[in-house]
Amino acid sequence: MLPLQIVFEALDQCRISAAGLIVTLLTSQEYENHQFVTDLFACSGEILSAFLQHPTSQHQFSRNLISVAESMYLQEFQCLTSEDSGWHFKASCTSTKQLEDFSLREMALKMEVSAPKWWSLLGTLLGDKGTRESVHRDDWGEHAEMDIEGNINGYWDDMDEIDLEGLINELTGEREPSPPGEDRHARRRSGIKMMNKGSNGDQKKTIITSILMQGSNQKANALQSLLGLFLQSVHTPYKVIDTLAHLGITVSANTINMAIHALSLESQNSLRSLGQSLLVSYAYDNFDVDLKSYVPTAEKSNDSLKHLTSGLLFPLAHGVTLEDLKCSRELWGKSALNPLVDFPHAPHQRAWWDLLKLLLHPEPLGSESMLSRRDRFNAWMFLHDLCTYGPDYFHQFKSVIPPPEHIERIPLVKTPIFAARAMDVNNSTVSGNIEAVNALLGQGGIGDPAAMLEENYESDIDLLDASEYMILVHGDLGTGEWLQAAQIHRSIESTAWHRLQHVVFIPGLFHLKMACADGLWRCFVQPSAAREDETSLMRDIAQLRPKETGIYSTKPGFRRMHQLIGHAGICRRLDCWRVHAESRGFANLEGFAASKPTLDDLKKMAEEELSYAMNCGDIGRTETCIMSWIPILKATGKHKYATHMSNFLYNLHCVYPPGLRSVLRVSGAT
Repeated sequence: MLPLQIVFEALDQCRISAAGLIVTLLTSQEYENHQFVTDLFACSGEILSAFLQHPTSQHQFSRNLISVAESMYLQEFQCLTSEDSGWHFKASCTSTKQLEDFSLREMALKMEVSAPKWWSLLGTLLGDKGTRESVHRDDWGEHAEMDIEGNINGYWDDMDEIDLEGLINELTGEREPSPPGEDRHARRRSGIKMMNKGSNGDQKKTIITSILMQGSNQKANALQSLLGLFLQSVHTPYKVIDTLAHLGITVSANTINMAIHALSLESQNSLRSLGQSLLVSYAYDNFDVDLKSYVPTAEKSNDSLKHLTSGLLFPLAHGVTLEDLKCSRELWGKSALNPLVDFPHAPHQRAWWDLLKLLLHPEPLGSESMLSRRDRFNAWMFLHDLCTYGPDYFHQFKSVIPPPEHIERIPLVKTPIFAARAMDVNNSTVSGNIEAVNALLGQGGIGDPAAMLEENYESDIDLLDASEYMILVHGDLGTGEWLQAAQIHRSIESTAWHRLQHVVFIPGLFHLKMACADGLWRCFVQPSAAREDETSLMRDIAQLRPKETGIYSTKPGFRRMHQLIGHAGICRRLDCWRVHAESRGFANLEGFAASKPTLDDLKKMAEEELSYAMNCGDIGRTETCIMSWIPILKATGKHKYATHMSNFLYNLHCVYPPGLRSVLRVSGAT
């Protein structure tokens, strides 16, 4: 036994108890750095364990210890549930910014910072103690490593066909392709280990903490509100939503409806503000909804398919001004649809070969290279494929290959897109397209000026008269045909609004790309005679897609055809490098590009140049490619696309004023 009697007598002489001595040492600043205080902190774990093991005071000490812990955790929860924490989600004031800024990972980090003790306790209870540190230090033990290996090794047979490279790159922080010698399965295992170590545990802790936060303060419902909006968007039954709301996982259906109403009002105001600025483009398309009825009715029991119209608005960028668009009256004065225009001043019908006379984007004078732009692009494609898909030695040159020259490139900007309210309009008719355009413009705060002057006119919003300005409308070829027919039918109307004089249609370049791919299919796959040659594209399909030759022979669709064009082009160009190397002993890019390639070498290059020009925003190169594609589209039976693109290019460069021409060119390529 320790000679503690001396200590007891000293405490009696000082008239202080053992508890009073400890409390004084720990609370008095005078003894803050005393060796006894330092020793108490160093041995605090042993002291608490001794209290818990003492037979006479075990239960009383446990109650006191739990009370202290409860106070500590409650204090952290009060900090989390306060309004200053930023987790209060007011349904009546919901905004899209709240939805866009929400991040579950950021929420977990803030919870860990605001309530570190509670976060650590959850990690211990969930078996996730120290996960964040282990992710960075990779200090898992041998047994845990073996457990994970045993859990994931069985998945590779099922997941071998799934491309997880992008996901693994995100997890491992890599952006470049993995080294050739690295095992693909090893990289997948590494990525899945990181997911198991970090994200899963943090998600559980975040959800548990959010449920407890709402139980403590109903206004702290950020995660529940987001989950509620998600459940509403996927048409979850209200009974399920209310059940989850009672469990604290989401908010009630009434709260969700309030949030949706607030978002609708915000969207309505945003659309009206954007539309009335007139610096905006519109786009619309049809979609179908099958509204099946659980209780059949006698009338129209089978008529459950609804034809609706969706719309988008996006602001005009690249320095577009109102003066550029203020030319509606000028264009109507020289329009062929104007019955009052003099015949000599009316524009004549033009053919596609008239575009050749315009000399759009001529070759620059004094160029050092003897090759044309297209030949230089083809040379770049050969070099790019060699350094990307060729032998490993050439990969080192990929990063130093300069991109193709730009003819007229549009600056890259991020364009925000605003979704309009779906319209109960069937736009498969002329009248339906007129109704769709008017309804879409109405959401943008633009309306008929004559109707606004009538006495019985009723509207909750003030509509803007935009009859003197041109309004850009994007769509597919069918939309353009309907709008053109509508303008022809309405050309005898007395007002600009009823004539749709303010509407100018911009064809979608993606649909043009689809037409080009279909044109190649009609040239090199559809005809039986095109499949007989050893160098035919059908022979390439048999090598690249041996199980899909039947699909490619009938109607492959854009996605398959687009992939085939890219893959077959790469293989053909690499084969040209092989033949060239065998004949010369080495590859000479300048000499090979200056020669005249065969059809097998060039059958994909035109479509690839058009795709490249669209993707990088080179409107000048896009226009030169369209001019080359117009006769191909005509020859393959795509007459509507050829006619519309010819008319659009001719109007763009010969009819529209310079300001509107600039707007259409930068808007059509975005």
